[in-house]
Amino acid sequence: MKKSLLALAALTAFAGAASAQSSVTLFGIVDAGVARLSANGHSVTGMTNSGLNSSRLGFRGVEDLGGGLQAGFWLEGAVSNDDGAAGKLDFRRRSTVSLMGGFGEIRLGRDYTPTFWNTTVYDPFGTNGVGQAMTPGMISGTSGNGTNAVRADNSISYFLPGNLGGFQGQVMYGFGENLSGGAKTNNYLGFRLGYAGGPVSAHFAYGKTEGATDAADVKYTNFGGSFDAGVVKATLVIAQEKNGAGLKIMAIEPGILVPVGAGTIKASYARHDIKDSDNDWSKIAVGYQHDLSKRTAVYGTYARVSNKGTQTKAVANNGLSAGAAAAGGNASGFEFGVRHSF
Repeated sequence: MKKSLLALAALTAFAGAASAQSSVTLFGIVDAGVARLSANGHSVTGMTNSGLNSSRLGFRGVEDLGGGLQAGFWLEGAVSNDDGAAGKLDFRRRSTVSLMGGFGEIRLGRDYTPTFWNTTVYDPFGTNGVGQAMTPGMISGTSGNGTNAVRADNSISYFLPGNLGGFQGQVMYGFGENLSGGAKTNNYLGFRLGYAGGPVSAHFAYGKTEGATDAADVKYTNFGGSFDAGVVKATLVIAQEKNGAGLKIMAIEPGILVPVGAGTIKASYARHDIKDSDNDWSKIAVGYQHDLSKRTAVYGTYARVSNKGTQTKAVANNGLSAGAAAAGGNASGFEFGVRHSF
């Protein structure tokens, strides 16, 4: 009996130790709002999602392998909570497996590109909702290959360790997985380097996506920085995209975040200039986020786009749109919502 009790105690202790060395977490965000958008004499009112943070459902875990080495995974998918549409949860937000240690992190799978990450970190609206000012993949679709403007499939990344006194870095390569014969379509190479410590944060990022032809290649370059003075946090993003045919778009977005009690006032102004063209556009956005708790917040955002020449940019969010603006005209929208994270 004593031997059996000792064996049971040893097994219980071993199971407890194994359990302490690994963990799996279920997490998510549900964000829903009501918006009214106007463009070219038309208006639409309806529900949106992800006005403050992207709605999502995910699973992540870490296992301690000993000797300072860890393995981890991250599976995260978008949630269309305004209509509960089936088939939306496919883990395309992120699906990675990692090895981590004193050397840093090696991460494989589908993940954010360094150039997009540099944009979303320094946009006061986090590239979400009607207020997002910087347009990821400004040349995407019509004039170049925008496949990797936000995320890259089939990628391998290396991240510097987090004990370098605030200095940070990442390099990513995404395989286009083309047949032999010289095709490079969808291949991606990018990196992000910078510093974050105390009130100061600044990063530079570069990326290139190969197109089916040299003219369809797209190069992304951006710089992001912020300074937190306590009473106000100032942000800045300067971005450039160009394709192999010579089309180039420059963008600059200064912004601010002002803490007010349990809330934060946000504002940004973004200007996009197309090389050798008068078809430019700008966007101003103002919003307020009120934190009801650490996990729940209510928010409101207003945005207005001004076009020049024949440009027709408008304000939209996750499928709700009043259509394109009139050439050289204006478009606007406002959004109110609630976000809960778990």
